[in-house]
Amino acid sequence: MNMDLHEIVCRLEPAVREAGLAALSLQANLGEVRYKTPKDVVTAADLESERILVGEIGRLFPEHAVRTEEAGQVSGGTSGAPCWFVDPVDGTVNFSRGLPMWGVSAALVKDCEPLAAVCFLPRLGEMFLATKGGGAYLNGARISVSETSELSHAIVTNGDFNVGEVAKINPQNLRNFSREAEACMRVKCMGSAVAEGCSLAAGRLDGFVMTMSYPWDIAGVALIVREAGGKATEISGAELGFRDREDALFSNGILHAELVKLLNG
Repeated sequence: MNMDLHEIVCRLEPAVREAGLAALSLQANLGEVRYKTPKDVVTAADLESERILVGEIGRLFPEHAVRTEEAGQVSGGTSGAPCWFVDPVDGTVNFSRGLPMWGVSAALVKDCEPLAAVCFLPRLGEMFLATKGGGAYLNGARISVSETSELSHAIVTNGDFNVGEVAKINPQNLRNFSREAEACMRVKCMGSAVAEGCSLAAGRLDGFVMTMSYPWDIAGVALIVREAGGKATEISGAELGFRDREDALFSNGILHAELVKLLNG
């Protein structure tokens, strides 16, 4: 790459902010909400945010590949180039009902390793930035994960039910919730991987489990969590490959081994 990672996130941050604010401006008057599956939706805001981000990434980093949730592989980039994984509105169901827990995510990944991340929670006014080896930041201030060391004091969260392959996800989520409820202080479900992962990185949560994630869901928050001092792996404890349909576990690091054991016991 011809520029350092800090310069990359600084150059992309205005585009992510623009995309998020464009989506926010549409939230109160969405128009048609289209069902892309029986239990999942896409809105005009998803498409407008995606248009802004794809256009700006192509202008700023023409050599990079781009893959988005809605459009799929937009650009192949040059040979061996890193890839931007983009989620233009993560938590669209929340967004479509006026709930504040949704966000925009863009993450640069090369050889299965996230290098840079820009995640924005527009309704909360929170911009999260991270670069590999450079730390994680919320609105310019460095952040770190919680210091919770007892699972019985932990607040954890899970991805939604009824997402993707319902026959697989719902039973697994029920099992995870049951085990976590017995072991932890609270179990929550916010409906947005960006909101949940960023909240963990900021020390507000201690663990986050997402069944059947996609790279645009988790690549950005994985880097942000890691750079805030936490851990991000598959639920099994294996390394994330940022492939389609991974079961992901994020934690403050201190509780990671206990959560892996809890979820796989």
